[in-house]
Amino acid sequence: MIKTTLRIALTPAILIVRLLLGLTAFITSIASSILGLTVSLFALLSLVEFFIGYWQNGIAFLVLALLVSPIGLPAIANLLLNRLDHMIGFLEGLLC
Repeated sequence: MIKTTLRIALTPAILIVRLLLGLTAFITSIASSILGLTVSLFALLSLVEFFIGYWQNGIAFLVLALLVSPIGLPAIANLLLNRLDHMIGFLEGLLC
């Protein structure tokens, strides 16, 4: 009885959280593809800076390229989204 009441009360909240999670995953995928294009620009700028002689700037552009690359910040965002999805699935499993 309590479980059914709790399930009915939390269904709208879980639905809203699932929709927001899907929207966030979509925005993250679009942002990752756009940021993937900037990785080549940062890498090219770092090579130019190394050849000019400003190696500090070249290292800074390489660090930026690493952060923006698919193994940097987008990977952390995807990891957080996956963990949130698993937590929501766990909570849904408790209610069913």
